[in-house]
Parts: sequence; structure tokens; C-alpha cells
Amino acid sequence: MTNKSQPTSINPSGTEETIQVILSKEKTPRAFELKVLELINICGMSREEAENNVSTTPFEIELMYSYNLGLWGIESEPLDSIEPFCPFSGVQIENSDY
Repeated sequence: MTNKSQPTSINPSGTEETIQVILSKEKTPRAFELKVLELINICGMSREEAENNVSTTPFEIELMYSYNLGLWGIESEPLDSIEPFCPFSGVQIENSDY
């Protein structure tokens, strides 16, 4: 059984629990616009290309649970190349695959 003293860890490979999220101008206007601007500024896409990409490409969000703190999610793709931290406690999340 998990207790509060155990650190939050990334789900081991093959046991990830994910949901697919598609951003839209209507339901997620702030996230939509920020992702569009990222694609324009970093990838060199036109606004039309970026908006089409963001509105049709699902983001895979990995669900995590921090005992006694709550459920949260993090975009799955960058998990191998970042050092994520729990948004509730600020503690670095351990990657159990390493």
C-alpha cells in the first residue's frame, strides 16, 4: 500500500494510464493559443498550419496520482527527456524505469 512518505513516481513502461486530449479554440482557448504560438515561433508553421495541427492532433496525457494530494496529468511525450516535479508537493518525480 502506498503512503504519503513514498515519493511519486512515473508509471513503469507498459503500465501507463493515459487519456487523449485535443485542444480547441472554444473549450481550451489559452492552451490552444499557446501551442499555436509555439508551433509558429519554434517550428516555423503558418498560423493556419499551426491551428490545424493543434485542433486535429491529440495530446497523450499520462495520469498520475500523488497519495493524499490528488490526481494530475503530464504530457507523455517529454517524460523521457525532462525532470518532472509533482505540482502539489514540488518533489521531483522518480522514473522507475531507471
